[in-house]
Amino acid sequence: MTALKMNWLAVSVWGMAMGAGVAGAAGEEGAVVLVEAERFAEKGGWGVDTQFIETMGSPYLIAHGLGEPVKDAVTRVEVGKDGDYKVWVRTIDWTERLGRAEGGGRFSVMVNGKVVGGELGKGAAEWAWEEAGVVALKAGTAELALRDLSGFDGRVDAVILSADPGFVPPVKAGLEDRIGWKMQGGYGAVEDGGEFDLVVIGGGYGGLGAAISAARMGCKVALVQNRMVLGGNGSSEIRVWAKGELPPSEYLLADIIREIMDTAKASPAAAEQFVDDKKERVVRAEKNITLFLGHHAWGLEMEGEAIAAANLLDVEGGGLKRVRGRFFADCTGHGFIGQWAGADVEMTEKGRMGMSNMWMWEKGEVESVFREEAWMLKLGEKDFPYPRNGHAEWFWESGYDKHPIKELEVTRDWNLVASLSAWNAMKNHGAHAAREPDGHKGARLSWLAYVGGTRETQQLLGDVILSGDDIVAKKEFPDGCVLTTWTIDLHVPHKSYVHALPEHPFISKDIHRAAVDRRVGYPIPYRCFYSRNVPNLFMAGRNISVNRDALGTIRVMKTIGMMGVAVGRATALCLAKDCTPREVYEKHLEVAKSLWRMPGVKRFDGIDELREEIGK
Repeated sequence: MTALKMNWLAVSVWGMAMGAGVAGAAGEEGAVVLVEAERFAEKGGWGVDTQFIETMGSPYLIAHGLGEPVKDAVTRVEVGKDGDYKVWVRTIDWTERLGRAEGGGRFSVMVNGKVVGGELGKGAAEWAWEEAGVVALKAGTAELALRDLSGFDGRVDAVILSADPGFVPPVKAGLEDRIGWKMQGGYGAVEDGGEFDLVVIGGGYGGLGAAISAARMGCKVALVQNRMVLGGNGSSEIRVWAKGELPPSEYLLADIIREIMDTAKASPAAAEQFVDDKKERVVRAEKNITLFLGHHAWGLEMEGEAIAAANLLDVEGGGLKRVRGRFFADCTGHGFIGQWAGADVEMTEKGRMGMSNMWMWEKGEVESVFREEAWMLKLGEKDFPYPRNGHAEWFWESGYDKHPIKELEVTRDWNLVASLSAWNAMKNHGAHAAREPDGHKGARLSWLAYVGGTRETQQLLGDVILSGDDIVAKKEFPDGCVLTTWTIDLHVPHKSYVHALPEHPFISKDIHRAAVDRRVGYPIPYRCFYSRNVPNLFMAGRNISVNRDALGTIRVMKTIGMMGVAVGRATALCLAKDCTPREVYEKHLEVAKSLWRMPGVKRFDGIDELREEIGK
């Protein structure tokens, strides 16, 4: 792996939110109205996508209808004066960007029930402002609607209405840029989101384990999740069942994970099997947790080498918040928080494991239709494995040589093309027809994840970088705590299917280098769970301090959840002893072990009560 120091977003740009001007935002007051699409009051069938804010600048709406146009998204805007308003839409022709036929995600924009500009979303192979047309408006309330025309993932970032003839939309549209746009409907002042003992960023299993365990130890916790459901890959949005065993251990780190984990029968499976509601219910029952659901962390404020505060965007409300913390936990999977803080990181340049977008189909007695479009791949049954029992599983994966952040949207979109093309081959061209009595005539595509499940981005480095060789040799560490039980499991493109799309393989094969005894497990050292150079940063997730081989075993959800529990209790110890995460190991390891031995239901009202307990 090559060591990289990365900081693709500004660490602190809050000055822009206080009114700094930008090009393209000049003109008479009230003559330019900005509508961020994710803030539409009624989203209809459009979904909110938050996966690519770091690269394209914003959450956006996506019309993920599996070939059936979704219900209109509708909102209302206040127009300051009478006039002829030019309508601009920031969008992309996502199939054109992939070099496929243009116009996969076609849509139209409507103002007061009138279509402005015909079909949009075709032709521009990058995120850009598309001029729709002009509409005459009176001062007052106007209705704005987005109408999906294809059902194939049309997307809208924002809409601008401008009565200023000299107005040109800003070219730069990163999140830090748009916070400074002077337009009606733009971002306002930053609100104080509060001060916390621990700020956990990322609401997957690692974040859940960290937040719940720290709260029960008496810490005041902020849990930040940029989607509206908890669970990360183990949510109804992605539907990866929770794997990794919970073998007997002297440390009771698995108790809390048993409270939140799913018992899904398959991966993928029906949405309800991933118990989003149970996870949220457990979190909301903790009086010491403030849950920032639907909030995206996008930058930090630093005090020396330590993190002082995180900047949050309320994804659908549009508000800006600043949350301060004594300690922070990077549970993003991608390692964004460590990256922005200047933590030491490593990233494999090429040949990483990729992103999966799984899908499901179901049988039906009535013949159904799936519309074929020119951008779909011409696949035959030898080009992809048959999705048995209605499940296209984990191995629908791509992005191995794509940059795991900068090109993540492109990776997801190739997954959409591959999946939809495979279904087209089954429905319209007889691929695998012999598998079903009616040749799939009655079958319908019932679900396809547009939120991807990523396996590998970058590792934040701690005082120990656990290696695959350490695991194979069963190397002992005095701070070994979380038991990993998965094999060393890395993914590569499947040679049997790579011919279908040689430059963008979309079916993977798992390579199991070595087994770990699932009945016993291998203890991951605590020193993998904090940054070696950012003094108040913990991590729990696939972004912990391991090399690539070790990543192959620690990256499953129950294991990651236990990492979070260990981190949450270590945070409480840091507060009780007024020490750093490193000093937990150097000075207070036996006390940390005593906390890890406590049952998951153990609670303290505050750190003072914990301090009294461990001082006995």
